[in-house]
Amino acid sequence: MSLIERLTRATVCLYLAPHGLHGVLRRAGRPLPESAFHLPIANPDAGWDVALAALRGWLEQHQEKKLPLAVSLASRWCAMLMVPWSGALLERSSAQRFLHSQFAAVYGDGARAWRLAADDAPYGMPRLACGIDAALLQGVQDAAAAHGRRCLSIEPIAGPAWRSIAGSKAAGSKPAAFALVEAGRLLLATTGGGRITALHSQSCGPAWGEELERAWRRWNLRAPQLDAIEHVALIDLSGVPQTNVPERFVPIAVAGAAHLMREAAWA
Repeated sequence: MSLIERLTRATVCLYLAPHGLHGVLRRAGRPLPESAFHLPIANPDAGWDVALAALRGWLEQHQEKKLPLAVSLASRWCAMLMVPWSGALLERSSAQRFLHSQFAAVYGDGARAWRLAADDAPYGMPRLACGIDAALLQGVQDAAAAHGRRCLSIEPIAGPAWRSIAGSKAAGSKPAAFALVEAGRLLLATTGGGRITALHSQSCGPAWGEELERAWRRWNLRAPQLDAIEHVALIDLSGVPQTNVPERFVPIAVAGAAHLMREAAWA
């Protein structure tokens, strides 16, 4: 790609969540002023099928420009695991079998119908893996294709959240851990070497400020190394601000969920 193409390339970055579709137009990796939007979704059961229908509707109404899409999915639809190193990860076919066995052990046989992917960790190191319902993944791809859109990436929102924190001047030095709060979902993660190295995910209620410290302490019981971490970067995408966030958690200001997204990560 030429320098001119990189400078003029535009991408519509979307965050698809149970109760809303968030979007922003980025050019050369930067959000364009006043391009952000939020489409509320009436979805009492928080199912991805209703949210996917909303995405199709938005694409149907915005066909003036066939700009490519970069899509982030809510954490509740993305099962994530740190999987141990295995030589099976070196080959695509054996890697899928290994990943499916790891996810099935935690999430049951239903995980064998998921599409799985893992990051490219150094040789011999555990890898961060994600599982997404194959029907949801295919649905997003089909929706984009049906409207002449190229889908550059589909990934859990945790990826853009971490990249945003790691590159944020407000965060100072790269944090050793971060917390991501969405409506009904809380994710805690430790980081190192530019990667997510461990994580904990759970449901949470609207009063998530009270749950943060309890969740951290419960995770600490299984991961004593957390004792050495004094500050945790916090991104709030819940839409329900809290006044009682523990001092350990340091908020990182973001304009909106879709603003977290940079150029395509991994498809």
